[in-house]
This record gives sequence, structure tokens and C-alpha cells, in this order.
Amino acid sequence: MRKTLLLYFVLLLSINSISQNKVEIEYGDIFKNDKREIPVDIIGKDENGYYLLYSEGKYGQGDDMFLRKFNLDLTPTNKEINLKDENYEGKFNSLGLTKLKTKIVHVFYLLTDNGKTYYYQNIDLATFSLSPKKQITTIFNDSKNAKNSLSKFLISDDENTITLFYTIPNKNKETAKIRIQTFDSDFKEKSSNYFSFPYNNNVLSYRTIFMNSKNELFIVCKKYDSYKVLNDANNYRYEFQLYQIKNNQLGLLTTIRPDNVHLRTLNTTLINDNELAFTGLFSEKNMYAMNGVYASRVNLTNGEILSSKYNKFSSDFFVKLLQEGKKKQKAIKKYNEGKRADQNYVLKETIKLNNNELLVLAEQIWSYSYNYAITYYHHDIAAIKLDSESNLIWANKIGKRNNKANVAIYSSYHPVYKNNNLHLLYNCSAKNINHSTGGLVNYFTDFDKAFITANLDLNTGNYKRQILIKNDHLEGITIRPSLYNWIDDNTLLMFGQDIDNLKNQRFVKLQF
Repeated sequence: MRKTLLLYFVLLLSINSISQNKVEIEYGDIFKNDKREIPVDIIGKDENGYYLLYSEGKYGQGDDMFLRKFNLDLTPTNKEINLKDENYEGKFNSLGLTKLKTKIVHVFYLLTDNGKTYYYQNIDLATFSLSPKKQITTIFNDSKNAKNSLSKFLISDDENTITLFYTIPNKNKETAKIRIQTFDSDFKEKSSNYFSFPYNNNVLSYRTIFMNSKNELFIVCKKYDSYKVLNDANNYRYEFQLYQIKNNQLGLLTTIRPDNVHLRTLNTTLINDNELAFTGLFSEKNMYAMNGVYASRVNLTNGEILSSKYNKFSSDFFVKLLQEGKKKQKAIKKYNEGKRADQNYVLKETIKLNNNELLVLAEQIWSYSYNYAITYYHHDIAAIKLDSESNLIWANKIGKRNNKANVAIYSSYHPVYKNNNLHLLYNCSAKNINHSTGGLVNYFTDFDKAFITANLDLNTGNYKRQILIKNDHLEGITIRPSLYNWIDDNTLLMFGQDIDNLKNQRFVKLQF
């Protein structure tokens, strides 16, 4: 899997082992953190120990960041490195850490009146010490402040090339420009090139930057017909554009324009170095609804669109979780008349399966603010399987209910695709274990809490929930589904903490 200099997360510890449905569970002892800090990233492991990135605050929202070391037996060493030097001139912003070859690299920038300067520091893992900062490059203020520049680092599979992509900070009605620099693993510059798009900034939105294993760089943009429609969710006057950097030239490979539907965003999935799959949810009603799934395949050597399909869901899918009765029949009628659609579904992962088939996952997510509190809703999961020609094979919904005020880090789910099986891991009331239709119990207001897996049959789309861990076995700890890392090909480490006392923390290991 390609690395990026964003945030990666590590979790650890082991003791009692049990086995349920071919998933072995090992619990780590609860340890008490001295400070009000929580992990926000898992960096990696070597022969010296494990490394986690902690941040201050109840939700890890603090400015101070600490790299913390754990022993190989997964116990705290009480050793940490403060990554923010209070003597830095300019506003500090960390871009994350990654384990690169035999070291950990920290990349950050300082924002000053002149522009944005990128730096890196190496962490010596043998001595657990931080080197002085070294400059990578500077984005100078152009006709607009450099704080408005977008940037992304990418690391090649062999870890020998680091690519920095960033936008030139000019005004909305000026030509959109980017710079791409490449470096070796010690940040010695190998190349530097500027490129201009044939559009102004006010109609061009950068969506995805990725590379294949041949280190060919691709950029996905969303281009609007006019700046007037940029923030209008009730139109589809835009198109997605796929660009390629080749022979030091920026070239347009292909475009995808919505066919009288709303296509909010697209996932990109490399089938191989020469073929790309686009997937996205579309709606006939508005930008934030779902009537079906769009899929296409693109030849990356010449931009040819190999297949392109709008697969509309049936009314059976729309009412999948509703009980039989008048309400269900009314919903079917409204959907067939085009008056209803699935609301608030957010496109999440697209997973490449066997035979170049794809599994698209979406989650029903929204938030609501009332009386100075925000409640975050993470509800049902939609699972959609597509064949290699972009046709719909099956679609199903898995009922889920995570409603939590003020914080969302304990909600959502984590998918695990192993041996042609899919496990959806999330916090769930044990009362929902056999749910198929009707109302669900909110995990956060129930006493019968559990961490479960919904095992999805990829041939049929059917699923069965199973309890992995009853919460009373966790002794007040709640697992965070999005905080994880793989120790090896089959062992997943997950992290949990006490919602009411964040200093109480522990790790759980799942072996598939």
C-alpha cells in the first residue's frame, strides 16, 4: 500500500487470548496516561519498540504533539519527544510523521509574513532523539497569501522518491498553477517543475493526487462551468477531469460529466498501473442524497473510457431496513415516483476484490447542532458490489446506530478485507445483533455494549453480526474504530480509552 505523509496510527498490547469465528482477541493491560492526551496517529514499529503520536486535548485537537515510545512488550516507556519547538518563528503546523526506511521523518511547515516554509526532522530510533530541522522548500506569497496553498507529500513504494505537490497561491480569477518537486529519501531535490491548468482557480477544485507503482503522477480535479455554480448544490454543471504528468508535461487524460444527476465526489482505485476505476454515489434529487452508484474504468495509457455505468438502486434497497407495513409501502411508492432518495450517505472506501471486482462502502453521516452542543450521527452502512464492467452485482444495507454528542471518534466503522472475506468492525449495542429491519438501539445510550463484526458474504451481500468483545471485558474502555494499525499481514492493533476518564487507555489485538 502506498504511503503518504499524513497521519498513520499504531496500537499495541497483549494478554488473555480468546477465539471467536476465526478472530483471536488479545487484551492489553489498562495503563494510565499522566497527561490529558490521546493518540492521533500510529507511526510504526521496529526492533526498539512501538511509536505513537499523541496530542493534547479531549479529542486530540491540541497544538502540542508528542511522539511517544512503547516497549516491545507494549508497555509505556514514559519516553516522549515534543515535536513543537516553542522558539519557532512563524505558525507551526505538523503534516504528520512516517516511518521511512530505518527512521521516522516528521514534516511540518512554518507560516510567516513571507510565505510557507516546509521542514523535516529525523527521529533516530536507536537513541530516540530528534535531529535539528532542515529546510525542504518555500512557497512564497504570490498574489495571495501562501496559507491558501494546498499541498501533499507522496512516497514511492520503494521509499526512494518523495514527491511534493502544491498549488501556487494566486487569486481566484488567475490561472491555476501548481509546482511538483521530487526528492530522495534524505530530501535532496531531484526535480522541480511548474505547471499551469487551462482554467482559473475559481472554477477548479483539486480532489485527488495519486501515483501508480511506476511513479507516474495523476491529478483529479472538479471543474465547474462557472464560479457562480461552485457552491450551488442544486446543479450539476461541472465535470471531473483526470490529468497526468508525463515527460514533464501536464496533460488531460479524460473527463467525466454527470449525466443529469448529482455526482458529489469520486473515489479512485487502481486496478493496475494502466487501469483506473472511478466510483461515486449519484442522486436524482440533490447533492447530498443517494439513488445509485456510478462506476467507470479508464485506460491510463491513452485516457480511453473502457466502461461507464449509472446503476440505480431498486426500491427494495431503499426500504431495506424498514419493517413491513404502510410506512414501507408508502416509501416504495415515493421512491418509484422520484420523490424520495437515501439521505446523508457519504462515500467511504472502494475496495478492489478478486477478478477486478469492486466493493463500494458508504455510511450515513450527519450532525445536528442544538443548545450549544453538536450531535454526530453515524448510522447505516451501504455495501455495493460491482463487476469488472462497472455493472451492479448486488447492494445491501447494514443497520447501525452511533449517536454521540460533541465527539465522533468512537463512531463509524473499520473495514477489514482478508481472504476474500469482509469484516465491518464497529461499536454496537448487543441488542442489535440480530437486527434486520426496524428501529435500532443507540450504542452510546445502552448498557449492553459490545464491539462487533458484521461479516459480509461477498458472493451474496448477506451478512451476520457477531460479538467480538463485550464492553464489560474492556473495563470501561471504548474502542475507537478509526485508530488502528497492522502489526503484520494478519494482526490488527486497535486502541481504546475511557470516554469519561481519557487518561485510562488500553490496546486490543485482533488476529484474522
